[in-house]
Amino acid sequence: MKYNIINVVVLLITMLFFIYNCRDLPEIFAEKDLTSVFLLGITVILVHVIKAGRLYLALYGSEIAFITYLNTYCKVTPVSIMLPFKLGELFRMYCYGQLLGNNLKGVVIILFDRFMDTTALMTAILLVWIFHGGQITSFAYMFLVFLIITLLIYFVYPEVYKFWKRYLLRAKASERKMAVLKILEMLNLIYREIENVTKGRGMILYFMSLFAWGIEIGSLMFLDASSRYSDISHVISDYLASAVKGNQSVELKQFVIVSACLLIAVYSASKVGEMLFGKKVYD
Repeated sequence: MKYNIINVVVLLITMLFFIYNCRDLPEIFAEKDLTSVFLLGITVILVHVIKAGRLYLALYGSEIAFITYLNTYCKVTPVSIMLPFKLGELFRMYCYGQLLGNNLKGVVIILFDRFMDTTALMTAILLVWIFHGGQITSFAYMFLVFLIITLLIYFVYPEVYKFWKRYLLRAKASERKMAVLKILEMLNLIYREIENVTKGRGMILYFMSLFAWGIEIGSLMFLDASSRYSDISHVISDYLASAVKGNQSVELKQFVIVSACLLIAVYSASKVGEMLFGKKVYD
């Protein structure tokens, strides 16, 4: 009951944001002809097929039926892309945690998915800057520093954990020491969950993310080629910045609206099929 209530409330809020974003729909697609909209639709399908496949691969071994996973992906992704400031990611964490029966794993899976997505985007920005020049925005530099620090923490953590655990176990017993040991064990549990997800799949997930961003950025360059896009690296950085800050660019609004419509259509079709054929799918 609690899960269903949270779903209904979040989906209703998302619907309001969707209606609000579509208030000026004619203006958003004013410069698009039918061919451009069709190509944008193809781009959206390809990008989400890759992203859905990437997340399903990250969940490999969880014994989740594909149709159940697809339903959940089509439900939570519109929430993720419609709500501002990435608030929809909390809903994704919650739903996948319920699906897996492990809230911590749900959080780790989504954070890892976001990390891979951002790492691939930063790689694309750097590649464009190397081969086409231009200026990388301060926003992109902040993400790059964050990714580097995160990777350093990931690689040095095992030795840091061993050192402090050995040190605390040898130290005189106290309440503070026990509290620190509990924190260390909690952090180690999170690290092990991340390690289980990345083991044998990390590079595959990364290249899938890079391929998805390549398609999206390539589509942006192809559909909206004009003089204002001469600085490609700057455009890509702004594209990401607009998604995070909430002040979406016209191009991002187009992608978000088409994505939401596509995913809602697939989710609705699945529910109609469920009612017609009487097969219950947990999502």
